Amino acid sequence: MFNIHKMDSDRLMPYIVSTGLILLVSSIFIPFPAVMFIQDMLFFSYDHLSFVRLTSTYFSFGVGMVWIALVLFSFLLTKRHAEKKGKKYKLTALHFAFLLFGFLMFVLSIYHYYYLDENGAHSNSFWTVSETSIAWTEVEEVSRVVKEDDYRVLSYTFKNDEKSVTIPYKTEDTDTAYTIKSVVENYGWEVEDNFTAE
Repeated sequence: MFNIHKMDSDRLMPYIVSTGLILLVSSIFIPFPAVMFIQDMLFFSYDHLSFVRLTSTYFSFGVGMVWIALVLFSFLLTKRHAEKKGKKYKLTALHFAFLLFGFLMFVLSIYHYYYLDENGAHSNSFWTVSETSIAWTEVEEVSRVVKEDDYRVLSYTFKNDEKSVTIPYKTEDTDTAYTIKSVVENYGWEVEDNFTAE
């Protein structure tokens, strides 16, 4: 049976180095198709009027890939060092825990999204895997964040006394722009502008 404790670093080196290098190089371009494919596979619905993926989602997925590569290299180097000193290697569990953090980044990235449908607005912030939703019929206030210098809208927030959902906004995202404009007009909400210098 495969036992990483008993395998010396020379036998592990080609596997770890090649895996680490592949992860580092592919972290530049793999996150985009990987995130889109996995999110579509898990969350796609014809009921969605708009589905928003942020740049930070792809970035954090890539960070997870780089993190795993660095953990693998760290494992290899520290194991080789211990072998040269003739000491028993004791850091396997620590490196395994670090690897789990990399996979956690993958999961959090995949579960980070926003969407609008006929029922309401829905969001899943980065550090959770559960949705926050507010029905259009429950919305009592609508506000948006506007950049001071160019009056560019950055986000819309739909809220009531109990909860709120903030949807990132870009005019290039025509599905989101059209959907928000339609529901605001349909429900006759007055939109409050909150200006920001950022």
